[in-house]
Amino acid sequence: MLRLWLTRRWLLTTLVAVLFGVACWTLGSWQWSRHVEQRTKVTAIEENYEAPPVPLTAVLDRLGAGGLAPEEQWTRVTLQGSYLPGSDLMVRNRTRDQTVGFEVLTPFVTERVTILVDRGWVPNAREAEQTPAADPAPTGPVEVVGWLRTGEPDLGRDLPAPQLASISVDDARASVPQLGDLDAYVVLGTQSPSTPAGDHPVSPLPRPDEGLGPHQAYAIQWWLTMPAGLVFVVFAIRRQVIQSAGDREGAGAAKPKKVRIWDEEDA
Repeated sequence: MLRLWLTRRWLLTTLVAVLFGVACWTLGSWQWSRHVEQRTKVTAIEENYEAPPVPLTAVLDRLGAGGLAPEEQWTRVTLQGSYLPGSDLMVRNRTRDQTVGFEVLTPFVTERVTILVDRGWVPNAREAEQTPAADPAPTGPVEVVGWLRTGEPDLGRDLPAPQLASISVDDARASVPQLGDLDAYVVLGTQSPSTPAGDHPVSPLPRPDEGLGPHQAYAIQWWLTMPAGLVFVVFAIRRQVIQSAGDREGAGAAKPKKVRIWDEEDA
């Protein structure tokens, strides 16, 4: 069996099986990292979402020059200040209850920093390229209670103002230069006073999804599949060895003596 395995054909087949196992390990490890990342997100939501709010200034002091750590996502904060009038930014392609719309970002000015507040969601306008209307934020001094999030990556899409492709603070800063250097924004929970009722209400965002997804199961499946290629090679070689042994036995067996007619008559 070893001699057969050392032939060119089966060595190449074994190499393919090993590469298949390495690919399974890599894909499984990637899925596991996604699971760990999602587990961290869910843990942060579970621990922070209903926690007592802390002043935004206290969080800023703790962060310093660094950004928001994964376990600090959804930190519940309070901030006092006022909204910057006429400066709403609209983040497109946001789905709620299977309906596509926009999230409304409004700069909020405090004594220390200007930060984006995600006030909620509005549905699309009749035309896909049209920016929908949204009720304005309250004027004057406002107290906001919400959750701190890290800004999203810039998707690099050129959209007509005031639309954005993602909640990218860098992208928003091009339209609102007053924004600070902190790569974060606040998801609105409650505010006082509340937004006056209008014709285009902004719906608050729901509690984030806390599902872990299928990444852990996918990782285990990939890892269990790792030895499949080598198992196939072993069984295929074993089958060929058994078949070759059977062929040799059949070839070496004595052929039956041919009986001639006159031999039968002499008997």
